[in-house]
Amino acid sequence: MTSPPSSRRGFSLVEVTVALGIAAFCLLSLLGLLSVSLNSNQNALQQTGASRVAAAIMADLRTTQTMTPITVTSPLFGIALPPTGTVTRTFFLTEDGSPAGLPGANADPSLNPWYRATIVLTAPATGTQKFATMARLFLTWPALADGVAAAAPANYSGSFEVMAALDRN
Repeated sequence: MTSPPSSRRGFSLVEVTVALGIAAFCLLSLLGLLSVSLNSNQNALQQTGASRVAAAIMADLRTTQTMTPITVTSPLFGIALPPTGTVTRTFFLTEDGSPAGLPGANADPSLNPWYRATIVLTAPATGTQKFATMARLFLTWPALADGVAAAAPANYSGSFEVMAALDRN
């Protein structure tokens, strides 16, 4: 008598190897996307923080409404608004938006500056009917990449820019 053929079922070694190769390829692709998503998340957090700081600076500038022809400073950041002409103000901020040093001073690494704010303020000429001061805020980071206040920022990795008309009536 002959024995019936065996009906054992299973995977061959070749099938297991191919399946492991496909799974490894998929996992490596997902790990490659992980670094891209982390960089994207970091950039989004930096942009969000910069927009929050820029909004705080612009709100501070808007609180200094005056028609007098003298130089006044904003209450929170101490930004001097010119009575006429165009001036550029540069100052450094920490990551939470608080000032890191005096306006116009170079970046001090011990104060941990994160943002560099460069503000160009253009006040109306004397004797005109225009009472709006134009403000252009250029926020860059990291601050220590361009730590000299007198030089224009050039080595930053991220930036945020906003323009506004400040009603001086």
